[in-house]
Amino acid sequence: MLDEQTKNDLLYLSMATNRSMSSLVREFVVEKVKIEKKKVAKAKRSQANGVEILLKMAESAEKLGLSGPRDLSLNHDHYLYGAPKKKIRSKK
Repeated sequence: MLDEQTKNDLLYLSMATNRSMSSLVREFVVEKVKIEKKKVAKAKRSQANGVEILLKMAESAEKLGLSGPRDLSLNHDHYLYGAPKKKIRSKK
C-alpha cells in the first residue's frame, strides 16, 4: 500500500501527464530496479577488486622473498587481535 501523500502525488502526475497511475508505477519501478542493480554490481566489483589487490600484494611479497608467519592459520586471532598464541602440535 502507498501512503496517502505518495498516492496523491501519483494521482497528480497521472492527471498532469494523461497517463494511468499503474503505467507510471511500472515505469518508476523499472527505473529504480535498474539503479539498484547497478549499485549491487558495483559493490560486487569492489569486493572482487579487494581480493585481487590482496592476491597481488601476496605475489609481490613472494617475489621479494618475504613471507608471513608459518602458523598464521592456527594463530590468526593472535596476529589480528593479540590473543594468546596456540602451540603447533607436532605429528608423531
